[in-house]
Amino acid sequence: MAKADVSILKNPQERFEELQSIGVELEKEGKFHQDQDEPAPDSWYPVDENYPYIKKGLGRRIKSAFYYRALRKYAKRINRELCNLKVEGKENLKGVKGAIVTCNHFSEIDSFPMMEVLGNIKFVANETNNWKNFIGDIMRNTGYMPLPSGLKLKPMRKFNEAVSYYLKKGNKVLIYPEQAMWREYTKPRPLQKGAFHYAIINNVPVLPMFMTIEQKNPQTDEQGRHNFGNYTLHILPAIYPKAELSVKENEEYMKLENFRLWKEVYERVYGKKLAYTTDKEIWNKNFSEYNQFLTADKTKTK
Repeated sequence: MAKADVSILKNPQERFEELQSIGVELEKEGKFHQDQDEPAPDSWYPVDENYPYIKKGLGRRIKSAFYYRALRKYAKRINRELCNLKVEGKENLKGVKGAIVTCNHFSEIDSFPMMEVLGNIKFVANETNNWKNFIGDIMRNTGYMPLPSGLKLKPMRKFNEAVSYYLKKGNKVLIYPEQAMWREYTKPRPLQKGAFHYAIINNVPVLPMFMTIEQKNPQTDEQGRHNFGNYTLHILPAIYPKAELSVKENEEYMKLENFRLWKEVYERVYGKKLAYTTDKEIWNKNFSEYNQFLTADKTKTK
């Protein structure tokens, strides 16, 4: 079997080190949902109400099926050859049909393990990922659901309808509640409520997953490009909305329960307590609800 072409996924080691240093600074400043870098403004298509969230027409469905099949084969090779993927907790998939899937976001390819385990998932990402290139074309035909920037009314209505449509059909919809991708950042970050809101209003569970990374040695390949670490995908017990709670109360309950499960995996696998370097005043102003999960020395002050 031919080796998978991973050239589009590899970057110089110094670029990875630069992005990791940006993540360190963002953590100190408590900017957990900010991207490490911004895409060029002319590199992506804006999303309007005509974006085909739901594929209609035979031609579009055939094209999508072809792309899905090709991408799943490619993803499987990447998972084996580049990431040495291991999966834990498959028993937690039993009985779970339509669901919002959550996962930490640290790599361009961290959806590949979930695609291998769950099949043809749908995944939500910022509108700025609607790229004007071949990779963008692949994404648009393999479940990419761009979140309209500025929460524009008509595109958001189409987006919301599509999320509900796929959940009712029993599909899994992946939403990264950390929002931004921080390359190879191993800690769980404070979560946004959007993923949990969609689970609640559609009366489906959240299926939390968390990926851990074991660094490879050497960290660079023969061409000086960064080696991806060995990945383990941890599938955790589903979280269901509570009938006695309001939407707002359920959002908070599910968000914190998701974080608690992630935190337990982080501490078990890495063998250390979860702690952040965030300025104490900034932390207590914006993230105090997470204090119950952290030790007394959870943050350092400047």
